[in-house]
Amino acid sequence: MNMSWTTLHYHHVAKKNILAVRNHASYCINLTPVIRVVIIDDEPAIRKDLQALMQQQPGFVVVGVCGSIQEARVLIPASQPDLLLLDISLGDGTGFDILHEMAPACKVIFITAHQDFAIKAIKYGALDYLLKPVDEEELQLALARVARMQQAAPEQLAVARDQLKQGGLQHRIVLRSQQYLQIVAFEEIIYCQSDAGYTTFFLADGRKIVVSKSIKEYEELLPPGWFLRPHQSYLVNHHFIDRYHKDGYLVLRNGVEIPVSVRRKDFVIEYLTGTR
Repeated sequence: MNMSWTTLHYHHVAKKNILAVRNHASYCINLTPVIRVVIIDDEPAIRKDLQALMQQQPGFVVVGVCGSIQEARVLIPASQPDLLLLDISLGDGTGFDILHEMAPACKVIFITAHQDFAIKAIKYGALDYLLKPVDEEELQLALARVARMQQAAPEQLAVARDQLKQGGLQHRIVLRSQQYLQIVAFEEIIYCQSDAGYTTFFLADGRKIVVSKSIKEYEELLPPGWFLRPHQSYLVNHHFIDRYHKDGYLVLRNGVEIPVSVRRKDFVIEYLTGTR
């Protein structure tokens, strides 16, 4: 039986539509999997705001919300999240306690209020964080980093947790280079040098570690009892200073000369003589 042109055209269009649907389905199957998110914060208003913000983020789905360590013990194993939005200070402990106790196999973005000690602890561990109240643009930037973020190493969490618990008595910091994370003790750092937004750490064993953060950030993190800033491009561990030359530079024990800026000269002399 011969089919008319109209019938043939109908079958041709139908076949194209079926193929298009199949191709679309195949495309959908190959999409990046949805990232499962658990929110842990002891403030109901913050939890509600975070949920509302996350509902607007494509590729993410909130699979659980809770406000305490006790609840997290049940929620995390049950929901198997890929990402935790985790408050630092909870009513029955800290977010670090959850990670230390449960060691969940997921990435973490910390949520914290404007508390210098908490933020410093997070930075010591080279971890990611957001400030309360969470800004949508900042949240989007943090979520964009999740794709290339590695799961936090136990050593990172240990450094941050110890800093938080010891209230600034911690003598270690995590440095994030392009290739690796390096835990460095303060006594290993001879000096830091800045260059176009990067900071190079020169260590006592001869290693150099380059990180993509400004020297100003490390001036704020490293304790002033250990480190002084003689020049805008340098931060020096005073334990490695051998002498100050009247021509305006420091000589370190390894022979390296560090310039002292004119405006910092009095400060450096007072620091070294103990009159400051």
